[in-house]
Amino acid sequence: MKRTSRVFLAALVATAGLATQALAADGPFVLGPTPPSKATAPAPDTVLGPPRPQDGAAQESVGGSGFGLNPFASAPRETTADEALANMESQPFSLKVTNSDLVFTDKVLKRVANPTMGQSPTEHPVYLAADAAETPNIHGFIEAPFKTAYVTPRGLVVENSGVVFQPVGGFVIPIGDAGPLKGLTFVTGVWTSFNSAQNDTNVGSWNETDYFASFSWNVDKFSFNLTYGAWGFPQSTEAKPSTEHNIDLKISFDDSKVWGDSGFSLNPYVDLWWAVAGSSTVVLGKQGDTGYVEIGIVPTYTVKAAPDMPIKLAFPTYFSVGPEGYWDATASNGNFGVFSTSVNATIPLNFIPARMGHWHATAGLTYFYLMNQSLLEAGTILSGNDNRNVFVGSLGIGMNF
Repeated sequence: MKRTSRVFLAALVATAGLATQALAADGPFVLGPTPPSKATAPAPDTVLGPPRPQDGAAQESVGGSGFGLNPFASAPRETTADEALANMESQPFSLKVTNSDLVFTDKVLKRVANPTMGQSPTEHPVYLAADAAETPNIHGFIEAPFKTAYVTPRGLVVENSGVVFQPVGGFVIPIGDAGPLKGLTFVTGVWTSFNSAQNDTNVGSWNETDYFASFSWNVDKFSFNLTYGAWGFPQSTEAKPSTEHNIDLKISFDDSKVWGDSGFSLNPYVDLWWAVAGSSTVVLGKQGDTGYVEIGIVPTYTVKAAPDMPIKLAFPTYFSVGPEGYWDATASNGNFGVFSTSVNATIPLNFIPARMGHWHATAGLTYFYLMNQSLLEAGTILSGNDNRNVFVGSLGIGMNF
């Protein structure tokens, strides 16, 4: 049986040369199974395939099978039929030639009229692998952190009792380059906050749901992120805020090249934030048509003690400043809002199969110092907090796909 298979494969390879004749005549040629009894194997010293490339130039093989226009072109010596078949008989294939293309098993090769440099000058047609068919390029993400309190980036202490659960999920849609804008990407998703200590008669622990949509792009070492947000509050209380609409433009600088191969970077940024309409995002401030500026850095370092499980450490640190009316519409308590610094760790969970997404675990601790008196008073109204120093711990899990 093994000898019969070897004879059959030899016939297939030898017959491949007939395909090019069909191409020249613009007729289809299909290489199908040949009855073993009618196949004739070449002599033991026969070299299969078209002429070898000149000066050692190698022809391209297909699909890693070692079979191309000249599968043995790169060999240092001539390969006999027996040796060739020994390499090929364990790799089943089919060959189909049409007017313009050659189909090798599930690979399509496009006919090239004129061989390029490095290819064999041969009378036979030359084929190159066709471009892969376009596939979907939409990704997604899910984060599910549990926290000890809910403090907004603006320094408003919303909740400081019970367990706070703040899942977020969304989609990432790469768009591509647009002139000088590189890596243009659209991201959209929903963020929600639940608090175990909230017992609303209608929505229970559900405290807030925010929709966001953003465009991001790069220009040289600078990255830009323009985001629109609509923040909603489902509580049934009479004093609940109306939906808050806002936009912000975050500009970051990639300084990783400055630090060489150390794995460290500072990542300075500035975030221009603007309240468009709705209730004040800090309770006591002006409602809409106001904003503030956040200035910060995100020092980042990757610990590679375990090759398969690098730990990414990040230390986001920032302060905010804005017009007095943003923090308080009636009182003058200065322009500075909050100072914050954190230590966050992200660990990949590589033991989860990649077919189930790319999972990771997170842990962090954040410190807030409420510089503005109006922020302190607003927190007292919402959660009873009367301390300028606030700490928030978090543990979570996330997945990208």
